[in-house]
This record gives sequence, C-alpha cells and structure tokens, in this order.
Amino acid sequence: DRVRSVILAEYRAGIAVERDYDVSLPPVNGDKEQLIQAVFNVARNAAQALQGQGQIRLKTRIMRQITLARRRYRHAIAVDICDNGPGIPDELRERVFHPLVSGRAGGSGLGLTLAQTFITQHHGMIYFESAPGETVFTILLPVEEAGNRE
Repeated sequence: DRVRSVILAEYRAGIAVERDYDVSLPPVNGDKEQLIQAVFNVARNAAQALQGQGQIRLKTRIMRQITLARRRYRHAIAVDICDNGPGIPDELRERVFHPLVSGRAGGSGLGLTLAQTFITQHHGMIYFESAPGETVFTILLPVEEAGNRE
C-alpha cells in the first residue's frame, strides 16, 4: 500500500491505482525496503507512461512449483504492475532493463535497472508483456521457508 499511496500523491489527478491483493501471501525473506523500491520504480514508470491519464493495477498472487535462477521452489509470490498506457516501444523492448535507457525525455534510465538488480539479489526475476493499451510487469520472488525448496 505504500507504493500505491506515493503514486497517488505524486499523480493526484487522472491516475487511478487499483489493488488486487492476495491477503494470504506468506512474507518474503529479504530487504523489505529494496523490494518496495523495486515495485515503486516499476509503478512510477507506469504512471509516467500514462502521462496523467489512466489506470494502474497492483496485483499479488501465489505461484506454485516455479523455477527461479535454476532453483525449484514450491511457492513464489507474483507481483503484477499493470497499466493501460501506450505500451513499450518496439525499439526499447530488448533494452528496457539496461542502465541509462529511457523512453521519455529527462528520464534517468535507472528505475528498471535498479528494480531488476534488487529483485535478482532476492533470487527473483522480473519480466514484462506489452502492447498498446496494456503493459504488465511481473515480479517473481521465491518464498523460502524451512523445507520449502525441492
């Protein structure tokens, strides 16, 4: 909810932030601030892509039997950041996580790079699907509990 609150404060008019949270999710081990920052960076990019008008949806779900970084986990948490903006231009798709690559004037090109770095440090992954009218970034984070890995 912290990410949602900050996005709504920064982009008061025109952008709606919808929540679709699975309240039964177990906690993720790791640096909570880094993980919040990763989600925030992706959500801020979504808000900027909307150019003041549109909708962002933050969704969480549990995934079962998933392989991340060549390790099999019984459970992982999926965080989707969805927007109804213009989509990611074709020429940026292969480089969207590279440093200093930005799709807007004045952009630093570091937000998604940092998000990917923080997520990878937590043995997770981030990927996206994009088309005009819908972009979805998905963050997968393993749930590591005693005896949880197969």
